[in-house]
Amino acid sequence: MKNQSRAGFTLIELMVAMALTLFIMVILSQAFVQSLEAFSQLKAIGDMQSNLRTAENLIRDDLSHAHFEGSRRLSDVNAAGQSRIVLEPPQEGFIAVRQSSALSATVTAPYVYEGDDNYGISSYRATDHYLYMTVRRKGNRQENFFTTALNGQPAVLGAFFTPQTAYNLNPGVELPVATQTFPYVAGSSTGFYSSQWAEVAYYLRRTGSTEEPANPASTIGTPTFSLYRAQLVMAPDRTGLNSVFTTPAYSGANLVALSQTTFGGMSCQPTPGAAAPTALSFFSPADAALGQRVIPNLASFDPNTDARVYASETLLLPNVVSFQVQIMPVGTNVNFMDVPGFVYDTALPAYRTGGLKALQITIRIFDLKTRQSRQVSIVQDL
Repeated sequence: MKNQSRAGFTLIELMVAMALTLFIMVILSQAFVQSLEAFSQLKAIGDMQSNLRTAENLIRDDLSHAHFEGSRRLSDVNAAGQSRIVLEPPQEGFIAVRQSSALSATVTAPYVYEGDDNYGISSYRATDHYLYMTVRRKGNRQENFFTTALNGQPAVLGAFFTPQTAYNLNPGVELPVATQTFPYVAGSSTGFYSSQWAEVAYYLRRTGSTEEPANPASTIGTPTFSLYRAQLVMAPDRTGLNSVFTTPAYSGANLVALSQTTFGGMSCQPTPGAAAPTALSFFSPADAALGQRVIPNLASFDPNTDARVYASETLLLPNVVSFQVQIMPVGTNVNFMDVPGFVYDTALPAYRTGGLKALQITIRIFDLKTRQSRQVSIVQDL
């Protein structure tokens, strides 16, 4: 008989083929992992840039609007080159900046000089700077108004929307219709109040560190913060409003609760400075120009304990490692500088040291996964 042979692979050939296949699969899997990591890093960087751009646009928008009555600007000077802010203080509105500590070289300090980079550009890390101001929008369209929702008992809302004001042109109709995006429906537990004026504050609150993101008391790594924006809508004229919510109809505790709940998004305080509140005071732009506002003195403001800002605040940026605010005074040809005496405030004579040409705000954020940071600087003429 003839020997019959069949075509096929030997065991050795099969083993070599399997080894080559596994080798190729390992290479492909590694390439896939590397591509995923590269994509993740690019996405994280893109997200940081996008978040910074969003914050930049909002801050620039707030700064670019008017802050005082008429067409007044913080950089206005008279024929002799003197600042009008000092000679003729604003009748409405204010701008305030606070740097809580002096610049230091100590790494653990809240305001640190980190040195210069290869291009000679100085780097700073600031965590105790604040920006506080009134913003006045122009126009008569809905998007040109600040709006806040008022949620509470119909009796409370009815009392708010019915008092007589200087803008009341129709007998029996309270707050000016021009300041209301949606007219209040009698008996409703929700109302909306809109105005072209608002108090706006930017501040940081500690959240953790680069090594312990969820531990605000962490002592390792670089401290991280969240940047918040508080918006408090103002009544252009509060004539009649400050006599609505008073004792004995409302107790002191009720007034405090109303200021933090129903009217948490409005510029108001329960009898500022009083141990036992007797009235809920609403603030107009004219009041704010005299320092009568939600934060009377920015020098003593603490975002961790001031309950009035909680109801009106919005998280703007997480994982912030630096929020620096610097000024350029009128009458100088220097670069941006720190605030002399730590506080600048047009509403308080002691801190109204002169006009400002511009503000520079520098924000730096950190990505926990990629261990990278990104920074943006905002320069706005005033």
